[in-house]
Amino acid sequence: MFKQVRYFYRMSRPINVLIALMTILIAAFVTGEFQLQATLYLACITAAFMTSGANIVNDIFDVAIDRINKPRRLLPSELISIRQAWIYFYLSYALALLAALLSGWSMFLIAALIALLLYLYSAHLKRTILWGNLTVSFSTAIAFIYGAMAVGAWKAGIIPAVFAFLFHFGREIVKDMQDVEGDLADGAVTFPGRYGMVKAIILINITFLILIVLTIIPYILDIYSSYYLWVVLFGVDTVLIASSLMIWFRHDPSTLGKISHLLKLDMLVGLVAIYLGGNHVIFLN
Repeated sequence: MFKQVRYFYRMSRPINVLIALMTILIAAFVTGEFQLQATLYLACITAAFMTSGANIVNDIFDVAIDRINKPRRLLPSELISIRQAWIYFYLSYALALLAALLSGWSMFLIAALIALLLYLYSAHLKRTILWGNLTVSFSTAIAFIYGAMAVGAWKAGIIPAVFAFLFHFGREIVKDMQDVEGDLADGAVTFPGRYGMVKAIILINITFLILIVLTIIPYILDIYSSYYLWVVLFGVDTVLIASSLMIWFRHDPSTLGKISHLLKLDMLVGLVAIYLGGNHVIFLN
């Protein structure tokens, strides 16, 4: 039993779940309406188990690709069966949707839409050019609006949602570059697989450049405080610039994996920046 719990924990990607939880809480905080209440707790539960389920179903559909790209994962190494993974997935999604339903119909409908999109992403869209990248970026961005919605002020989640969309879109292309060999072997044609590494790098650079420019605007408009500005400049934008430059010189799978992991950790820094900036937030009517 303990071994099964440990496998469930590993497949859920605990760092991803932590980021999802922090996203909901920080989105609620920056509204200026933050208070611990039932809908916020339920939104956290929804985000955590939705993230867990999405990661698990992604592993299920990617098992053939992972045998090439990531053979040490639980499914390709046969530490658990496909059937067990499906049980983990159904359990995660059931808990996520139940929590969303208890939050109210509007939040349930949003959660149900994202649940469907994330399933379609793993089942089909991930193997297409850009549609999968756009889907997962959109789903991640909506978490900010969902968290703000939990305290009745969804508009305050728009700015961080835009940032999240661009950040995740760039990172998704990096991951596609890392996995291109396994993707092509399994018949999945992503942007790097169709157009090559150079065009993929250009797309990442453009995306991150737009994001860097946009991160300055909330401070200029006096929406977020100077605390936000300093953290985002030195903690987020610097990493984006370094990653953009690094992939021009080295884009082997090992280096790309490290860049992808660095960007994942940098999401936490971005969340801290928004949290600090939220002390000075102006609610957008």
